[in-house]
Amino acid sequence: MAIALACISGKGGVGKTTTTINLAAALAEQGKRVLVIDCDPQSNLTSGLGLNPYALERTVVDVFTGRERAADVIVPTQWANLSLLPATPDLNAVEGELASSLNRELILRDALAGCGVDRNFEVIIHDTPPSFGFHTINVLAAIRHVLIPVQMSGYAIKGLKEVLRAVHAARLRLNPQLRILGIVPTFVNLRTNFSRDMLEGLRTIPNLKVFDTIIKLTVKLQETSLAGVPVTSYASWSDAAMSYRSLAAEVLASV
Repeated sequence: MAIALACISGKGGVGKTTTTINLAAALAEQGKRVLVIDCDPQSNLTSGLGLNPYALERTVVDVFTGRERAADVIVPTQWANLSLLPATPDLNAVEGELASSLNRELILRDALAGCGVDRNFEVIIHDTPPSFGFHTINVLAAIRHVLIPVQMSGYAIKGLKEVLRAVHAARLRLNPQLRILGIVPTFVNLRTNFSRDMLEGLRTIPNLKVFDTIIKLTVKLQETSLAGVPVTSYASWSDAAMSYRSLAAEVLASV
């Protein structure tokens, strides 16, 4: 079965989608068959891999509503071994289209399991909105591992606490196998005392792994989001690309 994980954060702008794209690209580059699933109505994962969310005939919306099988909505990207289940901003309205049901939190899990997607890929990575509503809860029910991108900012610890609370609740109610794989420090500027102190503080939190790889603050990652290309292709030998390759190796060693 595939390694199923997600980048989860209750705060926007922490590098969640950037990490999803570039971790997936680094794993695909190593020969892993990787699927990324866009569960964020902002559709930044979809556009970040070069697709126009407004021009797609079938998206994850059709999977949630039962109009399409997940396997039939997956599209290849221009990068070898990397496939995408895309999203559109219409995902915002999908919860309102669904009939009231006690099992609405399990729609995504059941849709993926029902068509055997996890047998066709070695790694499945979900991107989620910066909130803990319907879409994120569905993802937490469908995965095994959580990655938490933590930006070096004053709001980081508050956001981290919200993620830990949401994961704990999902483990109790929906998914007993769910566990936190670790924290990914993002937008780190090691020239500042603040970033260094934040990193040191994170590493003192008991029972919570902080990956050795850090994602430094760099304009290259901003450029890639506009170009719709992973940094491993856009600037293959940049520090950012090498960092995501290092993170990919750490993730594989941790699961």
